[in-house]
Amino acid sequence: MDARNLTAIPHSDAGSLEVIVPDGDAAIRWSSHGYPSSLAKWHYHPQIEIHLIREGSGQLMAGDGLMPFVPGHVAMIGSNLPHNWLSDIIPGERLSHRDVLCHIRPQTMRLLTAAFPETSGFETVLRRSQHALVLFGDSAREAGELLVAMGEHSPVRRVADLIAILTVFEQASAQESQTVVTPEYNPEIAVGVEDGINAAITYISTHLDEVSLQGAADAAAMSVSTFSRFFKRVAGIGFADFVRRLRVGRACRLLTCTNMPIAKIQQLSGYTNASNFNRRFLEETGMTPSQYRREH
Repeated sequence: MDARNLTAIPHSDAGSLEVIVPDGDAAIRWSSHGYPSSLAKWHYHPQIEIHLIREGSGQLMAGDGLMPFVPGHVAMIGSNLPHNWLSDIIPGERLSHRDVLCHIRPQTMRLLTAAFPETSGFETVLRRSQHALVLFGDSAREAGELLVAMGEHSPVRRVADLIAILTVFEQASAQESQTVVTPEYNPEIAVGVEDGINAAITYISTHLDEVSLQGAADAAAMSVSTFSRFFKRVAGIGFADFVRRLRVGRACRLLTCTNMPIAKIQQLSGYTNASNFNRRFLEETGMTPSQYRREH
């Protein structure tokens, strides 16, 4: 699946507010964690987030957009923008070192750009981050290395690291940067059902081989019709398309990372019919499963 392929996909509403407690003597908060994790959920927070995926593939969910990710994926998520990285894993699998990230308050960034005119270009980066700004190529590699190194540095050195990372975002070419969220996205469209949506996402990801609209609606504590309308209203595309994207994403990973027979991958990806699996896979990737395995 092309890592630059961007499609608006339904997934949630305004998310679940996450309270991030900053370090008492530092403006930059650095952390890392694995997956699954209680921290890996559909959520939002006032802080700007710079995020690296170190292992696994899956889908970045931000606002009303869905974008495939692979190791080395780097993104900047703006203040209060709902987001989640949903990895393609099978039940019982764990990625121990998936995420590296840092948080910084928007107020701190405004003080930086006001005090140092040389950093005025960062304002454009921060505006683009409100639509989830993703890096590719050499820019992603450079920013990711800086973010990992930040974890080993003193608080004062982390300030220099942050400026270096922001400079990479600012100087990234159009070919190496892209936003995910559509300009029309309104994060207030469905405030108040965060727990239900996270429950639905958990259900979908853990039952991908046998997921149903009724099961997702039950997990979200909604009727089927209400749940379907909600997904369509938030992102303009149906629940079935969302599930298809996740299923094909799982199939892509199993095709490239295992020697498992294609028939078994078809079953684990939720397809009981080979012709349907091949048709859906071709629609998403432009290749048959066997062609995809050969080329990747």
